[in-house]
Amino acid sequence: MNSQVITADQKNHCILNGTYLHIPKLLNEVEINQVNFLLKSGKFDDGRLTAYSAAKDVKSNLQLNSQTQEHATIQQSILEALNRNALFRNAVLPQSIHPFIISNYKPGMHYGWHVDSPVMGNMIRTDVAITIFLNDPEDYDGGELELQTPNGNVLYKLNKGDAICYPCTQIHQVRAVTRGERNVAVSWVQSLVKETEYRKLLFEIFQITENLHKKALIGEEYLFLQQHYSNLLRMWAN
Repeated sequence: MNSQVITADQKNHCILNGTYLHIPKLLNEVEINQVNFLLKSGKFDDGRLTAYSAAKDVKSNLQLNSQTQEHATIQQSILEALNRNALFRNAVLPQSIHPFIISNYKPGMHYGWHVDSPVMGNMIRTDVAITIFLNDPEDYDGGELELQTPNGNVLYKLNKGDAICYPCTQIHQVRAVTRGERNVAVSWVQSLVKETEYRKLLFEIFQITENLHKKALIGEEYLFLQQHYSNLLRMWAN
């Protein structure tokens, strides 16, 4: 399959039919600096400890120990960033978020082709995966997140602080790092709305109503759209 490369300079928020969400600067400069400072003193374990079944055979990375203070501080910082990000809230409609895994990839490390588990942690259904890039793409070669999609394979290697959200139903991999180190935070979200297409439709309606509001076009059609958005969300929410 052909590979389409999505870089940090790409401006669209919704890529590939609206099901892949690029969130620029989810973490600000202060938060990123704090995260990378904490990573220097953190204790890292073999990443295979959190892999299931066949994934253990294709996973090669390190992960920040989840019982450390460094991990707790980073986790809290990321959750606060997600909570204030309107794009994430309105597109993903999060109900539950699995604790983040903070991963480090050194030269030669990778995570081969795999599918995420449908249920994780405290019985959280995995609807949407999220990867937050914690260092600059210039810091390392390789290490792209590669997704198999109906339109061909897509590779993500974004700026530090940027995030990509994508459906957990997709086969994906992390390509081998060949120079430097790759640091990311990864998690999985149970959405209020299980179906990807339903979330996409709701987000598109929401964006239209927001644009109408910004243009002060708040007439009968605007109210009807708001009504349909609310009723569809009630119908589709878990």
